[in-house]
Amino acid sequence: MKVSYIVFICLCLSGSSCAGRKSADDLRTKVAGQWEVSIAGLPFANSFILDIREKDKAIVFDIIQDQSFAELDIKEMRFTEKDGKLSANLYIGEFIKLIIWTEEDIVKGELRASMIGDLPLILKKL
Repeated sequence: MKVSYIVFICLCLSGSSCAGRKSADDLRTKVAGQWEVSIAGLPFANSFILDIREKDKAIVFDIIQDQSFAELDIKEMRFTEKDGKLSANLYIGEFIKLIIWTEEDIVKGELRASMIGDLPLILKKL
């Protein structure tokens, strides 16, 4: 009886650790690809292309240049994954934090900056 109880506990523990990995893999899968990102509430050009992919077991992104953000040259910047959200700190004239997460299978985002506050991102998969 003790042996079957121990085996049952081991199966439960291994199953719960696999469930946690699946949710992290789901986030990586859902955010991978190219996204058109719009920033609501900015008085100037407010959209760019974000290319998210996995490289060496890390999630990295590029901001693809367009005319509105021509001075940006961000390549292979790493996201940090914590609490089901991806975040990255950037410097584009001031330090900003880019945060991406999923809610009910919808990818959402936010831009946090000291001078302009928190602005929601609108992400559309290309």
